[in-house]
Amino acid sequence: MEILETNAADREDWTRFLYQQPRSSVYATPEFIDFLSGVVPGRPRCFKLVEGGVIRGLLPAFMHEHNNFGRVLNSLPWYGSHGGCVIAEGDSEARRSLLAGYRRLLDQEEFSFAVLIPPLTEVDYSEDYDRLLQPLARDYRIGQVTQLPISGDDDELALERVLKQKTRNLVRKSRKQGFRRTLEENDESWNFLYEVHQENMAAIGGKAKPMDHFESLRQSIPAEMRELAIAWLGDVPVAALLLLRFNRTVEYFTPVVKQAYRSQQPMSFLIWHAMLDAMLNDYRWWNWGGTWPSQESLHHFKAGWGATDIPYNYFIHGSSPSLVSLRTDPDAWAEQFPYYFLYPYNELQRGKT
Repeated sequence: MEILETNAADREDWTRFLYQQPRSSVYATPEFIDFLSGVVPGRPRCFKLVEGGVIRGLLPAFMHEHNNFGRVLNSLPWYGSHGGCVIAEGDSEARRSLLAGYRRLLDQEEFSFAVLIPPLTEVDYSEDYDRLLQPLARDYRIGQVTQLPISGDDDELALERVLKQKTRNLVRKSRKQGFRRTLEENDESWNFLYEVHQENMAAIGGKAKPMDHFESLRQSIPAEMRELAIAWLGDVPVAALLLLRFNRTVEYFTPVVKQAYRSQQPMSFLIWHAMLDAMLNDYRWWNWGGTWPSQESLHHFKAGWGATDIPYNYFIHGSSPSLVSLRTDPDAWAEQFPYYFLYPYNELQRGKT
């Protein structure tokens, strides 16, 4: 295993390897690592497994260090971004080597906390992750992915067959409302996305992503790897959908809807057209992101679009002194390690060590 640098030569080999893996996602790309470098403290510590000068596997990670709190490693930070092993299908030896190297790193260097979030393509190998990493704790999420139909003679009919009846009805309703969809890149559209995101998160008591995160994403992720669509009713913007795209997967990244227009289903309108576009451009998977088990209505919404459940775990390590300190003053840790996952708070509350 070697440290993966962000120089031009490494980036070219890095990207070429990712494109050779049909299910690789944007989270493992050098562009997404650039984005994280602009929004989370610390520095990338990405690893590559090389044999005969050829990359056999990648494991992207970020590390942040503080004098009073020690080192924290996430693969990857920022709202549960997927890290873990990216390998060629069937290369179980590469997976074992990467995980063993990651575990050696934890043993050789003192980390207060280390968290690995594997890609959804790795969930069938959770036993290998458990056996080789021997985590102190786990946290649970439900991934949801829709496999898009292959584009053919009647893409609309093929896509409708993927959807559940209620979602089909909502899509049909949305298409009768007089919405129009545009793809935008101007400042006004990005400001609209951010402002409505703030409104939507405030309405559910959530914490909105800062504007500089959207600015960093816009700067770091090239236009061909992202899409910002706006739904208009007349001359009024009523919803926006930000997607990220890489290889053959589309990431459902940031959806926002003006509350006054929610019942008219502008988001269904945007998703429907984005899925049709994805099919035409040979994308095969639509990743809805992770869902907590408690988010039943959100899970139901995604399932209506034909999403299949892919449960996965966070693999978590932590030292006993760090656990005691985190339990004593979680706010101080959160302040020093923003956007890093440290330890499940529900486990801390139970007093588990």
